[in-house]
Amino acid sequence: INQVILNLICNAAYAIENLDGSSMGMIGITTKHVGDSVEIRVIDTGIGIPADIQDRIFDPFFTTKEIGSGTGQGLSICHSVIKKHNGEIAFETEPGKGTTFTVVLPIK
Repeated sequence: INQVILNLICNAAYAIENLDGSSMGMIGITTKHVGDSVEIRVIDTGIGIPADIQDRIFDPFFTTKEIGSGTGQGLSICHSVIKKHNGEIAFETEPGKGTTFTVVLPIK
């Protein structure tokens, strides 16, 4: 789970840095107890995820980063780890405005 949160924060940092060439965007993390689950949200005000690639972001080896900058395994591994913990990972995004990744994990 630490690896999942770290990866989501690193991706958010990359997204805000690429917004306009600076790193003036914001990253937020919230947690909430919802019924028998815990909800963790990683929110950024970065570049967002373009509509044409949204259905591929959890695919192994898919990356939008330049060659040598990313392996395309981060979100795939996150997805796998969360599923192994009987949880869910989803996202909401608006290109140019930012992205929110939501991880829901059972407490037990």
